[in-house]
Amino acid sequence: MSELFGDFEDLDRLIVDLGQAGPKVEALTRTVVAKTGHDTVAFGQELAPVDTGNLKSTIGVDIIDDGSGFEAGPTAEYGADVEYGTKAHVIRPRNKKALFWPGADHPVAQVNHPGTAPQPYMRPAFEKATADLDDIVAQVGIKALEP
Repeated sequence: MSELFGDFEDLDRLIVDLGQAGPKVEALTRTVVAKTGHDTVAFGQELAPVDTGNLKSTIGVDIIDDGSGFEAGPTAEYGADVEYGTKAHVIRPRNKKALFWPGADHPVAQVNHPGTAPQPYMRPAFEKATADLDDIVAQVGIKALEP
């Protein structure tokens, strides 16, 4: 057996390296998760359609306390409607008896809205931010085993 492993120094070193890898992997993973979350926000802000700029300005990230994941997206209540689109729907007044807007000929009781096409911005942003994740995970493994 000593011919296979020499005097066990290599095997002993591997055992020590693997024992020390756990905390390194955790620390490196937290860094990767945070960077991926922030990159997702940056790409989402680049890709978000801009009318007033409100949607773009509300895109942010929350990193899970232990650093194992994140949630990124807008806080604007219509963010999902932009991302996924809307079906045709009726718009009715909330606080008044009729709807009226500049350019309308007269007030109306309701409007039949045709819906909106999806304009994905967060899904493509996440895909872009995670495109090299396989390589990054491999680098984490290599760095974790460095003495």
